[in-house]
Amino acid sequence: MAMSRSKKCLQALLLAVAWHWTCTWCSPGRARARWVKVAQPTRRHAAGDDMPIPSSSKEDQWELFSEWMRARGAKMEKVKIADVNGMRGLVATQDIAENESIVEVPLGASIDISDPTNEKDPSLNALALLRLLEDPDLAPYVELLPGRDSPDILRMPDFYSEEELQMLQCPEVIQKTLRRRELCARRAQESSLQEGSVKWALCTVAQRAFSLVSPIDGLLRLMLPGIDLFNHDAHALHTMKVRWNLDGYVDAVFKVIAGSPIKKGEEVRICYGGSPFRPDGCGGDCVGDLALTNAQYLMRYGFVDGCMGTTMVDGKWLVKDESESIRESLAKTTVQEDDELLSSSLPLSAQTALEFRRHLKVALKAQQEADALAAKAEAAKSEEQKRAEAEAKEQAEKEAELKEANAAEARKQLLEALEEKS
Repeated sequence: MAMSRSKKCLQALLLAVAWHWTCTWCSPGRARARWVKVAQPTRRHAAGDDMPIPSSSKEDQWELFSEWMRARGAKMEKVKIADVNGMRGLVATQDIAENESIVEVPLGASIDISDPTNEKDPSLNALALLRLLEDPDLAPYVELLPGRDSPDILRMPDFYSEEELQMLQCPEVIQKTLRRRELCARRAQESSLQEGSVKWALCTVAQRAFSLVSPIDGLLRLMLPGIDLFNHDAHALHTMKVRWNLDGYVDAVFKVIAGSPIKKGEEVRICYGGSPFRPDGCGGDCVGDLALTNAQYLMRYGFVDGCMGTTMVDGKWLVKDESESIRESLAKTTVQEDDELLSSSLPLSAQTALEFRRHLKVALKAQQEADALAAKAEAAKSEEQKRAEAEAKEQAEKEAELKEANAAEARKQLLEALEEKS
């Protein structure tokens, strides 16, 4: 999924939702929410390997999807799907004022892909998604999912060749990708599915699924159709919120709220991972998922975020002691070599890998230079302090000498006066 492609997971925003969930969904007598049923697994070629291209146009797909969502209580009339600079996104169909709701998706329209047997294994969520593809009721949503050969999926490291994976020059991402591949291969064998299908589903879940914590059900993994179509912009002010209804039975509405005015025809984007320069930003000293590094952006969404805020977060991550192996790997090539390779014709996956490692080098150099300047300023400050202390000491010594001289002169005058009287 490209940086400006459809928003698939929104993990940073999910933390805020999860916090709200934990704080507000605490009624011990709530009824179990109604989730989409997951059919039993079938033995067939799934969409990940041979995703058919829908015969209907994007406009027809959106109309079917919009009607499908309206029937489930969602409000999507203020946006529509469109090609924006060659990429799919959501544009406003009308002027939208600040603090106005852009889209609303009720809990009943969500799709549950949770697996209570293992909350930490994403491959089980992937298998649940593959089973959901069999449900004809979900067809309007399934048709909007990216296919196996779509740019969204091809940019994910899980589908890189071995050579392209090594081009990342980031041991952390390479090792995590290899572990995900091994996990998908094992699940595919156990479920008699093609490995590519499981990898496609895992990547789709990584890009689109929301993680929410329920005090009753524990960790839930939900797909929120419509909300997962927003593209990413690190500086976007629009936010995701959830409103709960605990009167009689538990219900909720997930909303994307306009953080600034939106004009009709403008693309509407949201920030997936936080930015130090947003009003709620951290100035670069960020921790947790509210400040994603580009390693996280690549693994979750398949793109490189080149904004200044993410560059700051990357730089602070790369200068840490635990990132030494990454620094050593990045040093094997230069930015100039990366630029030369990027100027040639390359597959999308290789291009993304080169953009990733190039950005890390730029972020690392910028942070190292900033740290050097800060150290120099601190050293200069220390020297200044030393000079000030030396000057103060010298002045104090001079004052003490003068005081002693004055005292000696006073004693002398006193003795002379006493001698005259005698």
